[in-house]
Amino acid sequence: MILSFRQSVSEILVLIVALSLSLPACSDDFSTCINEWKARSDGRGYFRVLGMPSEMLPDGIDNLDLLILGDSLVEGSDLAVIGFGRDTLCFGIVEFDMFLNPAKAYASFRSEDSLIILSSEYPSRATRCNMSFVWMNEKLLLVPVDSWVSDRSADLLASADTLLELGEIREAADSISAMIYGWAYYDTNELSCRFLRAAHRASMDAPDEEALNYYDEAVYAFDIIQYNDTWFISFTSLDDFLGSEYAEYIEAEELADILHDYAKLFRNNGFVVEATFDDIADILEGKAEE
Repeated sequence: MILSFRQSVSEILVLIVALSLSLPACSDDFSTCINEWKARSDGRGYFRVLGMPSEMLPDGIDNLDLLILGDSLVEGSDLAVIGFGRDTLCFGIVEFDMFLNPAKAYASFRSEDSLIILSSEYPSRATRCNMSFVWMNEKLLLVPVDSWVSDRSADLLASADTLLELGEIREAADSISAMIYGWAYYDTNELSCRFLRAAHRASMDAPDEEALNYYDEAVYAFDIIQYNDTWFISFTSLDDFLGSEYAEYIEAEELADILHDYAKLFRNNGFVVEATFDDIADILEGKAEE
C-alpha cells in the first residue's frame, strides 16, 4: 500500500516535470527578454515578422518579433521570439548562425510555403544571408528549417557573362544596369573591354546592315558601366593608352584591330566618322608617332 502510494507520487512528479519541459518558454523564464523588447519600443534591435497571419498564432497574440540578443553579429546572433498583442509572451530563443546586419535585415512570412524568412544583407553588397523557420502553433515554437546565401547582383553579372557569349549585348548591359553595388563586383575598365570584344565579335558575324547595331549596343553598355561611351577612341597617344587602366585588360594591337574593323563598317555603311577610328587605331599601332 505504501509502495503503491510512493509510486503514484513519483509518477505525478515525473508528469509535472514532463509537462514543464513541453510548455513553451514564456514570460516566467524569459522576463528579461520581454523587458528588453519593451525597452526597444523604437524598433531598434528586433525584426517584426511582416505578413504573419494572426490566425496562425495563439489567442491573445497578433504578431511575432525576433529580438536580437548580444552584441556580436558577425557570426550571427541568438534571437528571442516575442509574441505580442493582448498578451506578451516569449516563445523561446532561436539561433541565426550567419552574418546579421540589423540595418539591412528583415523578417517576413512567405505564404506559399508558410515559412518565416529572416534575411540579412552585407554592407555595400547584395549578398544576403537567409534562414527559414516554421511556426509550430501546437507547440508554440519557432523551428529552424534551412539556411542559404543569395546574391542578386552576382547572379545578374553571371547572366551578363552568358548573354555576352551569345552576342546579346543590350540584354547583357541591362543585366549590369539592374545590379546594385556594381562597383563591388566588377572592374569598370575590364568589363568595358569585355563588352567591346563581345560586340566586335558579334559585329563581325553579322551582315553589314546589322553589324553596327552591336556597336550601338556596346556604346549603350559603356554608358551604363562607367558613364563614358567614347573611352576607346579617346587616346591621344600610345603612351596615353599604355598609362590607362584599360591597358591591363586589352592590348593596343587588339584594340587597334577592333577600331579598324569598325572604321570599315562605318565606311561601308556611308558614315563619315570612320576616319576617327582609323586615326586612333594608327595611334595605338604607333604609326601616328613615326
